[in-house]
Amino acid sequence: MSETAPQIRIGGRLRHARRTRGLSMKQVAETVECSESFISKLERDKVQPSLSLLHRLVSALGINVSSLFDATEAEDDPVYVVRSGMRPHIHMNARPNSPGVQLEQLVPLGPMSLLQANIHVVAPQGGGHDTITHVGEEMGFVLEGVIDLKVADRVYRLEPGDSFLFHSELPHAYNNPGETTARILWVNTPPTF
Repeated sequence: MSETAPQIRIGGRLRHARRTRGLSMKQVAETVECSESFISKLERDKVQPSLSLLHRLVSALGINVSSLFDATEAEDDPVYVVRSGMRPHIHMNARPNSPGVQLEQLVPLGPMSLLQANIHVVAPQGGGHDTITHVGEEMGFVLEGVIDLKVADRVYRLEPGDSFLFHSELPHAYNNPGETTARILWVNTPPTF
């Protein structure tokens, strides 16, 4: 039997987080600056948020993006291994009918985790989300393709083999201006994204 990497459906997890905090869809919509109907569709997995909207949502709900992935408990082994092709992933759209971004979770977050690591898979002409800010520090390494990384009003063209580091409190965003898919190893500490 062939296993495939699970596509995470985030709607139910967002609804659970909203209800746990005792918030209505209208309250959340007003906080994150979108329509109540969009929140309803999102919670039913009928639409995908942009990266910046997802960031605003998880902030408003008091969680982070990693909490939307399946919570997998590491066994007694001191090393947790996730096999190639088996990483859980979340899809996001920058804007309707546009190529989006896929986050592949490299390792699950535990209660004592200091790092959050994903591979950002950015479709050609994808990305394009509004800038975001949060606590922490980020580093990345471009595996494939090209991205334009915008940090504090400066744009950096990054190609395979290039790496970067910046404080997450600075407004930041990225997009793929190229013709091929970009893949970036992206690490945040602490796991606040």
